[in-house]
Amino acid sequence: MPEQNRVHLGCDTGEASGGPERENEMRLLEHVTAVSIACGGHAGDPESMQQAIGAACMKGCLIGAHPSYPDRAGFGRRAIEIDRQSLGRALHQQLTEFATIAASCGARVSFVKAHGALYHAVAQDREFARWYWACCASVFPSACFVVPYGSAAHADMATEGVSVLVEGFSDRVYTQDGTLLPRTAPGACISIPDQAADQAELLVTKHGCDLLCVHSDTPNALAVAQAVRARLRDMGVLPELP
Repeated sequence: MPEQNRVHLGCDTGEASGGPERENEMRLLEHVTAVSIACGGHAGDPESMQQAIGAACMKGCLIGAHPSYPDRAGFGRRAIEIDRQSLGRALHQQLTEFATIAASCGARVSFVKAHGALYHAVAQDREFARWYWACCASVFPSACFVVPYGSAAHADMATEGVSVLVEGFSDRVYTQDGTLLPRTAPGACISIPDQAADQAELLVTKHGCDLLCVHSDTPNALAVAQAVRARLRDMGVLPELP
């Protein structure tokens, strides 16, 4: 868990297939303190996992596994029809492979954060969240459960005594009811650095988030991350890294 009154700036990474996109992901790691790494469900492979884990270790970042529905074609961002037994096998495969690679790097996995459609399904359904977390905890029993602020899963897991990281998105637009504007809607992503920094401050001060996310595929992600990091530093809540 983060230190009291500390807020981690995270990114979702290990998702690019290579080339300039992968290089941009690695540059983004220069500005964050926590890294959610794709582990094969929606993106990622052993090489990308090892590269991202190794870079995160060098930077002193918290390391998180980023599992998803087994849906590389849809990048894990669409709901798919899958029974619990099959999903459980897919999650176990993703997480155990990630655990093996992390161990080979001498890395500790601090949290697990579901990706895309799985993230939203977990957040909205208490019973499903309990089942999902049992799958995750069977591989990472001491990891934190990442949940969006104000979600059903957040309230439920807190009463169950599960360690949670409450997350908000610095680079996504929220609707008035606290849900995310769909990515298909115009202007769903925030690419203006000052606007993202303002939202980050609101997420911390009003909603109590202790993990903020910048997506590696958000336009202008590097500048957004720099602005959010600077704002958190000015607020005195960003943890110091080695």
